[in-house]
Amino acid sequence: MPDKKPASQQLLIVFAKAPIEAQCKTRLIPLLGERGATEFYKDLLQHCLHRVSQLDNTDIALYATPHTQHPFLQQLAANYHTALQLQQGRDLGERMHHAMQQGLQGYQRVVLIGSDCPDITPHYLEQAFATLQQSELVIGPAKDGGYVLIGGQRISTDIFANTLWGSEQVLAQCLHNIHHAGYSHQCMPTLQDIDTPEDFLQNQLQLQTLLGKTYPLTSHDHLT
Repeated sequence: MPDKKPASQQLLIVFAKAPIEAQCKTRLIPLLGERGATEFYKDLLQHCLHRVSQLDNTDIALYATPHTQHPFLQQLAANYHTALQLQQGRDLGERMHHAMQQGLQGYQRVVLIGSDCPDITPHYLEQAFATLQQSELVIGPAKDGGYVLIGGQRISTDIFANTLWGSEQVLAQCLHNIHHAGYSHQCMPTLQDIDTPEDFLQNQLQLQTLLGKTYPLTSHDHLT
């Protein structure tokens, strides 16, 4: 983060992957193909940054993996005037902890999201930041048993410990960790993220409206 004191007291971190074919949205490849899944991911990420750029009094940082050199990421950071940082850690929990801890060195409140939930709105994020004025942590649950948002006034590695990432137990394990660490917390309304072919097909019309395009499907065979 910048050395000078930020004008804002709150930071929104967006986690992203470099849009490399066959390395992002891999669970959607059977439905959309490698190129289609990559294009869908790029559209999701751009949609996310367009929405979060509407937040007032909030700095934005884009944290990428496996590197920050991809031209698409560089262009997004320039277009939306966001800091571009490298995710650091051996697993998702370590990477989230590192990014949030780094943010909290300069900001009073930090919220972290991915780009997989097109339903996240500026209002939803404003509610999350407002919650952090009363609670130490805020969680935005996902319908699949994970979470689409985590934010804090402080953070520790305990919150991300013993978590089977990608499973239906992620939220339950996080809430268990929060309870045992003694953090005050609140949960936001549950939202739908788009990870699997089933998620995509169930929300296909909404996605077409939000992202302004249709995506050719390669096959439905694996769903039958």
